[in-house]
Amino acid sequence: KWNKTRNLVSRNLKKNDLAEHFLDCAILHRHLNPGSVIDLGTGSGFPGICLGIIDPDRELTLVDSNRKKTSFLMHVKNELGLNLVSVKNTRVEEINQIDEINIVCRAFKEPADLLKSLENKISKKNKIILMVSEKEALLIPGFDIEYKESEASKILEKKRGFLEIQMS
Repeated sequence: KWNKTRNLVSRNLKKNDLAEHFLDCAILHRHLNPGSVIDLGTGSGFPGICLGIIDPDRELTLVDSNRKKTSFLMHVKNELGLNLVSVKNTRVEEINQIDEINIVCRAFKEPADLLKSLENKISKKNKIILMVSEKEALLIPGFDIEYKESEASKILEKKRGFLEIQMS
């Protein structure tokens, strides 16, 4: 219903595809550090809403600049009673400081571009997890970057993984 007016996911997406997206995002939970999470460029709520469903006792902030998408996310948050989820309609560039421990992203920006946009907003306490489809060798000064294959790869028989990033 919402996808017709909000363009949340591809109009050709089937229920099975949606289940794969959910599984892909749910596995991310195993890679988080204890503490709060911010999902940058959350779009339709992948992975943020999935994480909120799996771990309703964790504080989650969903950030997206598209008002149509954030209104959908508010609806989902309220319908599912996700009381520790907050939704922010803003651009990453407008955030001054990221206090959440875990920063997650899925199909938001290229890793180097994302890290550049996070300059002066993060510290060594932050763990950044970028969902990627294939292994990437990435060297960015000031950051330790490790690729980890997602457990979803074996289940879905598709390439899935994470770049786990922390400041050096």
